[in-house]
Amino acid sequence: MDSAEQIVWKESFFKDNFNVDHCLSKYTLKSDLETLRSDLKNYGNELHQQMAEILKTETEAIVNLAEYLTNLSSKIDDLSLPISQLREEIKMLYDLIKTAQESYYVTLESIKNNNSRRNYLNLKFGIITSALYINEMIKSHQEDLFDDSIILERAVNKYSFEFNYLEAFGLAADIEEISFVGKKLTDMVNKIFLKSVKNHELDVILRCLRMYDNLGEQKEAEKTYQVNIVRPALKNVFTETYLETCNQDVNRLYAEALEFIDSKLVILLEVLKKSGELKSFNFILNSFWVEVDKLSRDGLPYITAPGNPELFQKRFKSTWNFLQKIAAKCGEENLIYTNKSFQDHIKRFNLPVYFEIRFQQIAGQFESDAIVKAGSKAYIGDNEIKCRLKITLGLWKALLRSFSNEVFINNLADQFLKLSMLLLARYLKWFDVALKEYNFFPDGGDAWEDFIINSIGDLNIIQDRIGFKSDDLELISNTIYSIMPTHTKSLLVKVFQTNTNQICNTISKLQNNLIGIKSSESLSQLQSVAAIPRLYRRTNKSAPKEASNYMVEALQPILKFHNKFKTNMKNEVQVILDTVVLNNTKQYQSLVEDVLRSVCKTEESLRRLKNRNTQISETVSDAEGSDTMSDEMKIREQIKLDVCYFVDKLNPLAMEKSRSTLNKLKTQTC
Repeated sequence: MDSAEQIVWKESFFKDNFNVDHCLSKYTLKSDLETLRSDLKNYGNELHQQMAEILKTETEAIVNLAEYLTNLSSKIDDLSLPISQLREEIKMLYDLIKTAQESYYVTLESIKNNNSRRNYLNLKFGIITSALYINEMIKSHQEDLFDDSIILERAVNKYSFEFNYLEAFGLAADIEEISFVGKKLTDMVNKIFLKSVKNHELDVILRCLRMYDNLGEQKEAEKTYQVNIVRPALKNVFTETYLETCNQDVNRLYAEALEFIDSKLVILLEVLKKSGELKSFNFILNSFWVEVDKLSRDGLPYITAPGNPELFQKRFKSTWNFLQKIAAKCGEENLIYTNKSFQDHIKRFNLPVYFEIRFQQIAGQFESDAIVKAGSKAYIGDNEIKCRLKITLGLWKALLRSFSNEVFINNLADQFLKLSMLLLARYLKWFDVALKEYNFFPDGGDAWEDFIINSIGDLNIIQDRIGFKSDDLELISNTIYSIMPTHTKSLLVKVFQTNTNQICNTISKLQNNLIGIKSSESLSQLQSVAAIPRLYRRTNKSAPKEASNYMVEALQPILKFHNKFKTNMKNEVQVILDTVVLNNTKQYQSLVEDVLRSVCKTEESLRRLKNRNTQISETVSDAEGSDTMSDEMKIREQIKLDVCYFVDKLNPLAMEKSRSTLNKLKTQTC
């Protein structure tokens, strides 16, 4: 290869993607293997020579570098000893500095503590001296302080400032003299407070409340008012004797208690309303209510007994309204749900026992109404909801009582709602039992029809009252559920839907029962269509001109049912009638098709027989001689007349779906 190709060839060995096989295959195309081997050997010798030249020129520099590195290592080894000594000296110096620093901090902290103790002692001595001065002033000028609340307020302010100052440093608990003076000041404020309340001195009351607030004795003020003002005023109200004079009406007791707020406690409320900074007082809750709760528990322990459910319900509602009024006066409408003392007071009323008593009364009365079995004894005369069955009126009365103002309690709303659903379930179960005992119904088929129709009517009446389908919550106000709390009314929509589904299921069961009965009554007669061929085949009977007797008899149950209820044809009755017509039409159509199919087969057999024989039998010739119509034509004519009669009679009674089936039957047959 020439020199240019050799350069390219040599450079290919240094490429990153160099491949031996690729290189051999490429250059064997240009030269033979022997030439390639020779070129490779020459190139190898050339590389070897170049490498030797490189090593020869670089050896001296490498030797010099090695000597320099050896000398550097020796010098570094010589430096290791001074560095170690320096390290030890630095460490010793660091330890000395750290020890001196710690000693300095300890000394400084000791100086600070000593200064603080000295300052605290000076402060304690100063405040104790001031407190003793206030104490001596109280002893020597007690009458003057009692008369002049302004001087007392100054003393209270000074004491309060100093006490709070000590308390901030955690020293107040160590000085008994301070707390003793505080008690004396509180006692004096109590006296002035009670006097000002009795004399209706608003300015003095405000000053006393500020003093209580400065002393941190808000609870003492509320306790003082409770014991000295509220208790004497109400202790004779919450007693069995006074309740007896009120004819067991707790509303009068509660009214007198609320009158105390409006007549006496209102003074404090006005003062607090004008002074926005005194928000830590709540005399209604912590004075008035605490005392009322105590007096009620001690003086009237038996008003919460559920033995007399009527009286219990009145007292519970009165108590609940009383608590709501107190909560409203406190400015917190939800206080009755959030305050523990309110909840504990309400829990005195044993609501589960009350509901159990009401459940037994209501469910027991309804169960006595449900004992009557289906039949003539199950009916009732005119009534307010225009129902026909005693059990329906019994259910309605039970529901009315459950949600009446004299029985219902908001706190038991979910329980009374469940009771209404249980009553409905028991009511619907009565109809299920009646259907199962149909075979033992004592009054006959016509009476059973009346029972089914009246039952469906009663179920619709109940559904209109407890199972309407609208989602409009405003409509609830027109039902017995209007007494339910507002927060439960969204749940009522689901209850109405459940009631509707259950009632509709029972209505469907009653409808299906009557549909089955009426369908079977007609079907037994309609099956006589299969006997028509026997009436005309080889009987020499004349051609038919009117419908068969069986058809007239078959339609009598349906027509009778329609005539019986046509004056009061409700939707459910129309559905029953239409379904009966539809079922009988389908069954009759199937029977007719079977008969016509049989007639066709007979005709085909006779035709084949005629073709095989050259002469017609004597019987057949006689028949043909006496009438131009064949037996099969007479059969078809009779079926046609029957079908037309069937369709003409039932078409006016049918609805759209069954009417289309009737027309289809007539088209196929007539």
